[in-house]
Amino acid sequence: MRIHHIGYLVRKMEKALRAFKDLGYELTGEIIHDEYRQADICFLEKDGYMIELVSPVSKTSVVSDLMKKIGNSPYHICYETEDMDREIEKLNEQHYVMCAQKHEAVAIGGRNVCFMIHPYLGMIELLETK
Repeated sequence: MRIHHIGYLVRKMEKALRAFKDLGYELTGEIIHDEYRQADICFLEKDGYMIELVSPVSKTSVVSDLMKKIGNSPYHICYETEDMDREIEKLNEQHYVMCAQKHEAVAIGGRNVCFMIHPYLGMIELLETK
């Protein structure tokens, strides 16, 4: 698996976007509304590193409770994989548990993603290659 991006939870998308731009990051596309996650999402890049900004837009967002708990903060590493089902099996053997079923992510071109959590490492995202 190859690291694709770091997911960063932010309360105010426009202000966070401005702060990352001040650090030299460039927006790689538009801000996308993800109905499934009830969040606005965008990607930024700097020196070959990609960051995903995720900002909940309602109390029903899958990240609203997390925002209350940790605030503005990185919260997952996304790994790109060619065989998501095989990686899920391997990660299950390593004590990862699925916390969000496989689904299409509109903010990343409709590619399949799923989220897993490990008791000592926290959350990761798997992203199926094109």
